[in-house]
Amino acid sequence: MPHIVAVHTGAGNCSHETNKLLKTLCKQVCDVVSKLLADGQSATDAAVAGTLILEDSPLTNAGLGSSITDDKKTRTEASICSRLSGFHCAGDLENVKHPIKVVKVMVDATLKNSSRYIPPRIMVGQSAVDRYSMLDPTICQTNICTRKSIKAFHKAEKYFSEQQSVKRRKTGPIEVINNMENIKQEELDVKKENKENSTEAPDGVQDTVGVVCLDRDGNLTCTTSSGGSVFKYSGRLGQCCTHGAGSYSTPTCGIVTTGNGEQIINKLLAITVANKLSQCGDPCGILDDCFVEGEQRMCGFLAVQLEGQDRATVHAHHTLTNMVVGFQSGTMEKPVVRVVTSHAPVFIQTVKL
Repeated sequence: MPHIVAVHTGAGNCSHETNKLLKTLCKQVCDVVSKLLADGQSATDAAVAGTLILEDSPLTNAGLGSSITDDKKTRTEASICSRLSGFHCAGDLENVKHPIKVVKVMVDATLKNSSRYIPPRIMVGQSAVDRYSMLDPTICQTNICTRKSIKAFHKAEKYFSEQQSVKRRKTGPIEVINNMENIKQEELDVKKENKENSTEAPDGVQDTVGVVCLDRDGNLTCTTSSGGSVFKYSGRLGQCCTHGAGSYSTPTCGIVTTGNGEQIINKLLAITVANKLSQCGDPCGILDDCFVEGEQRMCGFLAVQLEGQDRATVHAHHTLTNMVVGFQSGTMEKPVVRVVTSHAPVFIQTVKL
């Protein structure tokens, strides 16, 4: 039966060994999800199953091993966007390993609704956990920190502490010094001190993961899940919780994004790219067209665009160091997995469904 699944594990600055592990993870997701779709599972159920695998892996910044916030806790978020149910999301979920489960219960409530009460499409915080864990007892709060996430937190804590120290030094009282040689020597001493003691900005995979599925009924579903940026503010919501930013779905295109949440939300990146994909003659320049010259960009996307009844084009493009993507259609015996690097940041391939 015609179907396809596409997945990415987030973008970031990863080592060769980490990329190998992420490629294996992508293959696992594609293999499991493709079999579910072939067996007649809906795009939503299959995409959720794939997202659960990503949330269970300590390699990603989703579920287990999610980034730690500035108050030393983990808060996760996720979303589901499909033609049938529309957009649903949940965020600021403290110590919830599988935020996608919370959103799935919300989707089911919308599809089954037969009362005058309109089920919510956005839920945040402890009320979301309390309400939906009653409907799905497997939704629970537990320690999801890993050695890797704790190490990343301490590195970020030191980095931002140093940045704040430098800011205070630059904005502190100005002393009047007549001797220009003393001023120059002081500047040299400060630069030397900063160089010796500075900490690099946090690195590694810190971005949202995503899955796009097309089932045999022609329904497209996009799922996203994230632990947010390391050392983020408590209560902050990322692109998963913004319709048209973290994900977007039309009858012919499903797209998920990854990267700096604030930039992605500001640009409503998912819907912007989806619209450009249907019009643009140069897919390689789509991401660049979303920003003005000189504007900072730290983001990427993975999209599946249907080409008629039996073909689809997989697009992946990012502006970071690398991004691991994978996909598998109903006519493929095994998935294709690629590390999209900064040297060749665009991946485009058309496949038969």
